[in-house]
Amino acid sequence: MQLSYQKKGNYTYAKIPGESYRENGHVKKRNAIYLGRVVDKENNVFFNKERGVFTYDVITGTYGEADPAFQGNLKNDHRKKANLILDFGDSYFIDSLIRTMHYDEVLASISYQNKDTLWAMTQYYILSNKANSHANTWYNGSFANVLYPEADIHSQRISKFLNEPGKEETRRSYFKAHIKWLKEYVCNDPAIIIDSTGLPNSIKINMTQISNHNGRVSNEARMITAIQRDSGYPIMFRAIPGNIVDVTTLSTTITTLTEYDIQTDLAMLDAGYVSLENMNSLFSAGIEFVARLPEKNKDTYNRVLAKGLDGLKRPENLIEFNGRYVYAKQVECSIGKHTVYAYLCYDVDASGAEDHKAIKHSRRKKKSECEMHKFFEASGLFVIISSLPYQPDDILTVYYTRQLVEQYFDVSKGISRLTPLRVHKEQRVLGHMLLSQIAATINLYVQKKMRSSFEDSEEMFMGLRNQKCIVYANRIVTNEGQSGATQYYKKFKIKYPTSFDTSGNKPKPNYGITIGSKD
Repeated sequence: MQLSYQKKGNYTYAKIPGESYRENGHVKKRNAIYLGRVVDKENNVFFNKERGVFTYDVITGTYGEADPAFQGNLKNDHRKKANLILDFGDSYFIDSLIRTMHYDEVLASISYQNKDTLWAMTQYYILSNKANSHANTWYNGSFANVLYPEADIHSQRISKFLNEPGKEETRRSYFKAHIKWLKEYVCNDPAIIIDSTGLPNSIKINMTQISNHNGRVSNEARMITAIQRDSGYPIMFRAIPGNIVDVTTLSTTITTLTEYDIQTDLAMLDAGYVSLENMNSLFSAGIEFVARLPEKNKDTYNRVLAKGLDGLKRPENLIEFNGRYVYAKQVECSIGKHTVYAYLCYDVDASGAEDHKAIKHSRRKKKSECEMHKFFEASGLFVIISSLPYQPDDILTVYYTRQLVEQYFDVSKGISRLTPLRVHKEQRVLGHMLLSQIAATINLYVQKKMRSSFEDSEEMFMGLRNQKCIVYANRIVTNEGQSGATQYYKKFKIKYPTSFDTSGNKPKPNYGITIGSKD
């Protein structure tokens, strides 16, 4: 079957003409297929709004994916009016920051052929919480389209792009480069915090399963993340189906870390990871640990209560911790063949809140006095176990460094676009998660430098976005940064040009007065 070509303006368009037939004395066409704009005639690469950039095999009549080198945007289409004013500050700042903090070395590990697309999508994940379908609209109004002129971030191409960082070999390359960056530019801390978070998803894929986590039932995938204890930065993530419980994942996660030259020496764990098998595995591997003992481990939990309750609420056991008051008492006990140190704690504030909630619940369920007394005796109590001996007034500080992983999840799900999941294939989910870790790493770097919350980071980027640039024929002139933006540039030691010479292949920054041809 032959293709039919038609020249319109500066472009050539193609279609399969179909076959002619007569109906009621008129000649009509059927089975005609409009392919759209010809991108590469020799290789049968086309572009249209429905499919983006694609290939078409005339012999078999099948569609395929085009090489990433082919661009799907219509930036050279003179029917579209170019933006003469662009958002400048936020995009220029992030591009400069990534290079200043040497994270460009990590991005180089992701083997996507179109690097402009990778950098543009990295910026979009950092600066926008909108769906990927809006990425091209953002790009057209941002200085990003000057920094990364070959980026192709139409929604059809983004879905295909996410396949690349979702590949196993790409993720391995990225984790190695990211961990090397951590060790070289942040710290070489072998202590880790491990936790998981749910990624609710209504899309039917194998990774999405019914999860019952801490009594909350949802349809989700789960992301297990290892965090550096001393820095709070993510090391790596693993994605598992939602119906896999945390306790079964600990050994695999720590073993996987060794493949990236992370020799764990201390693990900070949530109660969901505590089991006799896991504790024995940690002891055998020579890995120290600190964890909260779940009440479902009734034998050990009840032995700690039996030994520690007597004399717990004494003045010498009272600790002030972050504005809360906790009684803490060390109790030596054993798990299997190993001696561990248990810390029976009574949180005064938590006890009051739990009692109040139980009283309200009792009015509806009509609990007996005996049942309520038993609840009041246990409210506010929790047990921390450790393979190392700590003073009772130190154990809370050690254990609650786990809050770093919760802060990381907040950053990931907040301004780093981890949720909601908006992709339909597992490999693309993994690619999305990798881009989210990149964005979260950059956002954490900003927060640590600014010592601010993610709401303040959003305000910072919005302030930077207010600095615009004006596009002329051969030059882009940047407006002055407002006082807030100027402070951010100064804080991160970034200097922005007064103009860019765009007459060559790449924009050339100028930091003083330049005189040249007029628009």
